[in-house]
Amino acid sequence: MTLKSRLLTAAALGALALSTPATFAQDDAGEPTDVIRVTTQFREQSLADVPINVSAFDEERLDALDIADFEDLAAFTPGLIVQEQSPNNTGYSIRGITTDSGEATSETRVAVFQDGVSITRSRGSYVELFDIERVEIAKGPQPTLFGRGALIGGINIIQNKADDEFSASVEVGAGNEGQIEARGHVNFALSENYGLRFAAVSRERDGYIDNALGGEGLQGRDTQALRMVFSGAPTDRFSFDLIANYQQDTPPGTSFKSGTIPAPGGDIDPFTPAALNTFGGFEGGAPLGLDREVRGVTLLADYALNDAWTLSSITGWRDFASVEIFDPDGTFLPFLAIAEDATGEQFSQEFRLSYDNGGRLTGSVGALWFTEEGEQRIPIAMDERVAQAMLAPTLAAGFGATVAQLEGLLALNGFPGVDLDDPLNPFPYSVAGLLTLGQLVPLRSFYLEEGSNSAETTSWDIFADASYAVTDRLTLTAGLRYTAEDKTSAGYGRSLSGPNFVTFGDTLITPYTPNGAEISQSGDFDDFTWRFAASYAVTDRINTWASFARGRRPDVISVDTTSPTFFSEAPAEIVDSLEVGAFITFDRGTVSGSVFYSEYENFQSSRFDPNTVSFVTDNAGNATQYGLEVQGDFDLAETANLFVSYAYNMATFDDTDSAGNALELAGNRFRYAPEHTIALGLDWDVASGDWGSLSFMPTWSWQSKIYFDNNNDRFGGVLQQEAYGLLNARLRYESADERYHAELYGSNLTDEDYLIDAGNTGGAFGMPTYIAGAPLLWGVRIGADF
Repeated sequence: MTLKSRLLTAAALGALALSTPATFAQDDAGEPTDVIRVTTQFREQSLADVPINVSAFDEERLDALDIADFEDLAAFTPGLIVQEQSPNNTGYSIRGITTDSGEATSETRVAVFQDGVSITRSRGSYVELFDIERVEIAKGPQPTLFGRGALIGGINIIQNKADDEFSASVEVGAGNEGQIEARGHVNFALSENYGLRFAAVSRERDGYIDNALGGEGLQGRDTQALRMVFSGAPTDRFSFDLIANYQQDTPPGTSFKSGTIPAPGGDIDPFTPAALNTFGGFEGGAPLGLDREVRGVTLLADYALNDAWTLSSITGWRDFASVEIFDPDGTFLPFLAIAEDATGEQFSQEFRLSYDNGGRLTGSVGALWFTEEGEQRIPIAMDERVAQAMLAPTLAAGFGATVAQLEGLLALNGFPGVDLDDPLNPFPYSVAGLLTLGQLVPLRSFYLEEGSNSAETTSWDIFADASYAVTDRLTLTAGLRYTAEDKTSAGYGRSLSGPNFVTFGDTLITPYTPNGAEISQSGDFDDFTWRFAASYAVTDRINTWASFARGRRPDVISVDTTSPTFFSEAPAEIVDSLEVGAFITFDRGTVSGSVFYSEYENFQSSRFDPNTVSFVTDNAGNATQYGLEVQGDFDLAETANLFVSYAYNMATFDDTDSAGNALELAGNRFRYAPEHTIALGLDWDVASGDWGSLSFMPTWSWQSKIYFDNNNDRFGGVLQQEAYGLLNARLRYESADERYHAELYGSNLTDEDYLIDAGNTGGAFGMPTYIAGAPLLWGVRIGADF
């Protein structure tokens, strides 16, 4: 089937699927349900009128669903998966397209924004969701609206601004697993049209996986965040918001649990105590865990030139610094200790001119300048004795032999009965030294090497997006963005202990650069992205739409020591996507959804190359995706509101590339892409009176099986999580004047065992590790509003 016929088929199926509920729509006699207003298209609109698949959460819904972070948000957003190993290492996946690389040279597929400013860089993108006005998640390619990096969608967090009235709130809570939390805000009226707002949150939790080797538990939380907003409107035409954010995260270590080597006195179950440590005074003796700071300043300004034209300016500065120490092999052995020392700084300036005179034409044109620089330093410590055992198959291959044949050679040299690949009883001498140099070279208990990748990027964007109401019911939308980029990537790999004694090479794991010096390469790239959309209001209650868009993940220049130039250029990933959707408004609720079909070119996938003992990026070729997403909001009665969502997603790698060559990942599913997800939430006012009100909010989210690796059969297919569901609930009392509240809450009430991730760095050495999800958590909160 050709692309054209597939797209037409998808359009027909979408029209059929989303027109069916229209038969249940009532006539225009009653008052329709209020619908959240969003600014996804650079202007305020009812969500019902936006020709894009958008999931929007206002402050009331965020509070009702008890959403405090991205993982909570993902549970109720069809098509969105968020995987948080730590605040420094969070993966975002929209429709199975994942962004989780921490390399400074990488580019994103899912864009994350705060008030229109990109915060997408992986190690700085995780932020607490507190004192939020609204969150909008736009799915599908969003090139003209979100710009570079929004290959398959974007998340925009709109924070509460200051106003000229006094208000304040405070909430504190405590629970099991050492949970302590506090949040609140205070808004001061400085004068008429001027306000100053402060908001803060603190959340702490002990690690829910014990560490058998002592120290803090693993998978804990320790986050504090502050925000200051100064807002003003000097004139009727001019307004501004100055926003400053700060967040610090110092949680304990990540619970990489080996699925191969049991913990001492334990097992390989990821939900029982792990045995992780560092050794040899690595990084000054720093313990396992993270120390991360993120800072940002944003200035938003709007000036109404006249009744039709508005000039907007979005200025953003942001930086982050993080150091994370982890034991990635997941065992008690001193095989690997790794640190990731990442820094980044960015600045952006956007000017946008918007037109809306209340007539048929609305739109905007603008320009964006963005500059960013960052570095990721990665020191790696190893015990060479254990490393030799772990790398025995690779070492043997370097001699053109098997491990058994090397063991035979050792026997001939006076070392009979050696089990060369036994890390629990490693051979203490260098096999390479004995067999090639004829010397008995003792292996070191502490060997250190270091690599780094860094990047500087400057990009310029020019964009235009406009909608024209052809009739009172038919509106056409088109957008175009031109992006030009200037990139410089650099990196080095060197030993800090001299040549390793396992192979007598310059480095053992870290890709080596000549003389260990930093090398760099630059490149210029540019491209166009676009979208076309049409929306048709069948009735005042039913709006249908169709869109076609091209998304782009920017080109990547990365250090690649397998290349003669020591660099490789990954071409831009391109996606062409057709989507058909509808938004239906009832007297007592809404239903919205869409079907989509997408084709990808130059899909990039990372794998471990045992020949170079390093990660390399492969062009996995082409991929195809189709699916369905639906969400509804219904007032079952005056005292009960039901929220429901469902997503179906089938995303697989094609059998052949555009030239007809067979692909290694043919037929494999995208990682972090469940075929089915469901979420339900019921907000029920149980009772009310002069004494106040009591409400009950149970929620349930479920997902089908997911794979943690694009190679679904890796290690025999064990890198997966079978289907599971999480049940949460909250019982809340609120005083009659709505000033005071108290609540009892619980998450994962059935204490379901599930995995956050599997494979990880340990998988590169044939011993995958597993990270457990959070167990049953419960607690109480009390709060007040003033």
